[in-house]
Amino acid sequence: MQFRIPGPGANEIFKMMTSDLSDSEFAIPGQLVADVLVYGKPSHERDGSLSFAIEALTIEN
Repeated sequence: MQFRIPGPGANEIFKMMTSDLSDSEFAIPGQLVADVLVYGKPSHERDGSLSFAIEALTIEN
């Protein structure tokens, strides 16, 4: 999944969204979420926003 956080405060919002990501629980019907992580490095855009990707390892339930 791709995310884009509009600037000012984008770095702080990113930290809040991703700091406990691997400990979070996700409910996806028919899937068991084994792991979730930020994929690659966040990208700082010209308009002050921050873009990043999250990947999830899922197993069909």
